Amino acid sequence: MSINVKYYKSLDAFVRDCKDENNRYLLLVAQECKFYMSLLKNSKIEAYGAIFPEIIFEAVSYKDGLLAYKLDDDEKIIMQNDISKISFDKEQFKQTKSVITFVDGLSHHIDEFLDSFFELLEPQTQVLGGGAGVVPFSRKEVIFSPEGIYKDAALLLCKKQNINIGVEHGWSILKDQLVTTLVYETNILQIDYDNALDYYKKTIEEDLNIQIDNINDYLNSYPIGLIKFDNEILVKEIFDVSNNSLNISNFISQNSVIAILKGNKEKLINAAKQATLEAVGKCENKQSAVLVFECVSRKNFLKESFDDEMQMIKTTSDNRLMLGVLTLGEIVNKGDVNLNLFNKTCLVGAIC
Repeated sequence: MSINVKYYKSLDAFVRDCKDENNRYLLLVAQECKFYMSLLKNSKIEAYGAIFPEIIFEAVSYKDGLLAYKLDDDEKIIMQNDISKISFDKEQFKQTKSVITFVDGLSHHIDEFLDSFFELLEPQTQVLGGGAGVVPFSRKEVIFSPEGIYKDAALLLCKKQNINIGVEHGWSILKDQLVTTLVYETNILQIDYDNALDYYKKTIEEDLNIQIDNINDYLNSYPIGLIKFDNEILVKEIFDVSNNSLNISNFISQNSVIAILKGNKEKLINAAKQATLEAVGKCENKQSAVLVFECVSRKNFLKESFDDEMQMIKTTSDNRLMLGVLTLGEIVNKGDVNLNLFNKTCLVGAIC
């Protein structure tokens, strides 16, 4: 299967270049790109897409511009303007083997949407994607269709081709077997009956053997891990700290078992390599392209090593076409059990 995708420095350049009769496109837009919904509406282009902190093309990340992916006739787009009210059904996913999924990464309805959406899919359907949005984190309209641009929305690209998935995080456990003894929505107020912020800060100070003045400098390096029933770790972003609590990326239940995690650049890059090997291995290295959904906070942690990670994914996938986005959370189903929103992971999809 050939993949028709091109990087444009601006929306104007894309509109000027798009003169074909078959003009259905998926647009992945970097947040610094000057994006005018009116320009698309006044053109003859049928454009769907989402806005992200950065886009990735051929192992290079861009804060500006967009990727234009030309949709094939057999690729179906489903738009959900309000993910708190699902309006599609099982019939829409017949003969679908994989679904690329974008959601408003700061919506409070993501978990319930993913649960309801996953129930509609045929067995063995692969799902991958990520949360759209901008940094610093703020609520904005980030998912669009020819009708408009929306908050609390989702966009689904249904494909008849297999996309084999690999996902890894690379974060290490610093302290585990902890319990969230008091929680309010996305805020962890107590850990093991102690003030959550004090406990978190003390744990990091003991690890670094220093006294911390500004805990915000360490949030990106020490995320929270939610321990699942099978001991799998779902890494959770700490967005900020306030009122002596840890505000994480999405809802967490009281009395959840968690861990405080720690980052190491070499381990994170190796995890991305393992994710790539898993994805392309399932394709027997016959992939036509690889898709990358990388949490924006991983780049913030890796800093200058982020370019090394991207080049490693490119070479490990046999230098095939590589495109993707930096996300506010990564969406993937591991097996047929459930669909999860991960944080701080590297998700690779190999299109076979």
